[in-house]
Parts: sequence; C-alpha cells; structure tokens
Amino acid sequence: MGKQFLEITEQREAERKIQELSARIAKQLDSELVSIESALGRVASTDIFSPLNIPPFDRATMDGYAVVASDTYYCSEDAPATLIVKARIRAGEAHSGDIERGFCMGISTGAAVPKGADAVVKVENTMEIEREDKDVVKIYKPVAPGENIMLAGTDIKRGEKIVTRGTTLTAQDTGVIAACGLSTVKVYKKPTVAVISTGDELIMPGENLTPGKIYDVNARTLSDSIRECGSVPLSLGIVRDRKEEIRNKIKEALRMGADVIILSGGTSAGGGDEVPVAIAEVGELILHGVDIKPGKPFVLGMCHDKPVFGLPGNPTSALITFNLFVAPLLRAISGSIQIQNQNQQPKQKRRKKVKVKTACRIFSEPGRNEYLMVKLVPGNGNLVAYPILSGSGAITTLAKADGYIYMGKGREIIEEEDEVEVELLR
Repeated sequence: MGKQFLEITEQREAERKIQELSARIAKQLDSELVSIESALGRVASTDIFSPLNIPPFDRATMDGYAVVASDTYYCSEDAPATLIVKARIRAGEAHSGDIERGFCMGISTGAAVPKGADAVVKVENTMEIEREDKDVVKIYKPVAPGENIMLAGTDIKRGEKIVTRGTTLTAQDTGVIAACGLSTVKVYKKPTVAVISTGDELIMPGENLTPGKIYDVNARTLSDSIRECGSVPLSLGIVRDRKEEIRNKIKEALRMGADVIILSGGTSAGGGDEVPVAIAEVGELILHGVDIKPGKPFVLGMCHDKPVFGLPGNPTSALITFNLFVAPLLRAISGSIQIQNQNQQPKQKRRKKVKVKTACRIFSEPGRNEYLMVKLVPGNGNLVAYPILSGSGAITTLAKADGYIYMGKGREIIEEEDEVEVELLR
C-alpha cells in the first residue's frame, strides 16, 4: 500500500502556519549598505530622512531680475520702475553681495536669490538699457514678495521622512534620495532561495532528449518567480527520486547558506515520492497535503530553522502553490511586507487582478478550493475568461494561461457570463 498524506490541511490553516514562520523569520532580517546605483528594486530597511532642505537655498523659478518687491509696487507700462543692475547670477553660481533698494541683479532659473531680494521679475516684463557707465533695467509690471521664488525647504524640509521602511525602491525614490545628497541606502539583504528539482525523468534544457525523459520546467519558472519576489535563486540542479539523495541535497542547500529551500516534484502520496520523508529526517515536517486543486500534495517543513517547501511536480500546480504559499513568505522575509507580530495578517502583495465575465459554464470538484487557469479573449467589447482544461501537468496550460480564478469548496458551478476575478500571471 502506498504512503498516505500526513494530513489534509485546510488552506486557511496552511496560510496561518506560513504567516507564523514569516513573522518569526522577519524579526531576524539582516541589512546591508548599497550605493544608490544598486538600490533600484531593493527594500529600505530603515526610514530615510533628508539631511538638508530642498531646495537648500531660496531659488529663482524664472529668468529675470532679483529685486526688492516694494521697488516695483507702482510701476506700469506707462510708468516703469528703473533699477540699477548690480550683477548677474547664473544657476550654480553664488553671490555674496546684497541688494538694496534701487538696485537689482539679473538672475537665471534655478540660481540662488541674493540677500535683500524678496521677489523675481520675469524677464519678459522688463527691458534692459545702457546708461552712461552702468546698466539699468525698466520694470513694467509689479511683483509681490515671494513671487517667482521657491523658498529653501519648500519641496523637502531638513529632517523630513523621504522613504518609509519596507518601501521597495522605485526610480522616483532613488531620485529623491539623490536630490537629498545621499549616495548610499540601507536595505534588507535579499534572501537566498535554493531550488531543487526531483525526478528520475528530468534532464536540463540543452541536454539530449532520450526516451522517457522530459526537460525540467519548474527550475526555470520558480527561479524567475523568486526574482519577482525580490529574492535570489540558488539553482542546485536535479536530484533523483531517492530519499538519501534528496536528504543530501537539502543538507547541501543549508551548507551553502540558503534562507529558504524549494523542492519541486516527489510530494504526492505515491510510493516513489520521497520529499516529505527526506524533510522529516533532516528537520521537521509541518504539513503534507492542502485542500486545494491543483496543489494538494504541497509540503511545508523546517530544517535547521529554515523553511523548506515541497511543491508538486506538475508545472501549473508548482506555480499556483508558489504564488499562494511561498511568495508571501519571500516578500515578508525580504522586508517588503512589514509584520509586527505572529497574529498579524500581512497585506500580501499579489499580482494584479481584473474582473471579467466567463465565456462558458465552469465546474469545480466538490469539497476542494480550486484554482482554474483561464485565458482572456475579447468578447462583446470586453474581455471574457475561457477555462483551460488541458490539466496541471500540461506545459501548454502555462503557455496559454493569462491568469487563474478561485472557486471555493462551496461553489461547484460558475454560470456563463458570471463575473469572476482573475489573478493575472502576466
């Protein structure tokens, strides 16, 4: 008689156990200092505050003349104010002189406003002329104090928070950090995730395909999914369905410093599936079997305080269980989901979702939560969802699918043109 599942666990209970692991591991996150050139996509491990005002000085927002505003109050097209041009300031230059009443300075956009000036007259409202040995400018439109000037700290004040801990840094974030003069950022270290494929039938892409063999798909899809979660995949290749070999490969991953270990294949209840047994011998088997389809043979364990996941060998099942169970943990231990305690439900950053109508009636297996791959196609002016019925083991299921829909164990039929929510894979 073949081996049985340890115990079929409800999906919600499986998620709770993974959240507990996430909270425990997240407390031990390590940080590192990286240059802003390498910070894009990394997760800030501390709040970041500006060390200076932005702009750091009062700056002109227009080309023109820095003036004492009261010198222009009564000017007009018919009766312009006349001021002596004391100097000219370009962007990037500093000027130590002050402006007194009756004087002004030519100024470029972005240049520092000199002391004494409290406004800038736009160049189009002026006309400069030469008079004897000095330049003068006629001003035809009055300005109010502060006009055409951005005061120091108007954009960002010194000590203001510019990035919150747990933020995945975007180009906008790194731009603000650079504007504040910071060249390095403290970020969480990326978790290293060992990827191990199990199966006597598997060979690496590029090898000669012989009878009875198939190429390893899961190592590729899982490694790229790991990268999408902000972690670093560590490919440890293919291992045969032998308990001793699987056990040794888990130990190798631990020696190489893996923070998380993922095995695909070898999790079903059949006699040749040795992953749960190997995990139990190296560490602790937490659960084996979840009430979902596809993905029932999902395995979770702990080996030397490191989470070990056993995913089904079927490509679709592996991807579904990765998205449901592995991805939330990876995002938590990379710092992009902040968990304060083990009872907190983390806000899981999942893929984008769209609401569409179904193209036909869809049936689900009673008593299990089912995730059904669908393809989105145009229909009646909107997208509609067609179920892909080629099965979780078919490679074309992954190739054709745009996403998947969820059918809870209490829902066995979705009628044609019912609205459903599709979690996108693309």
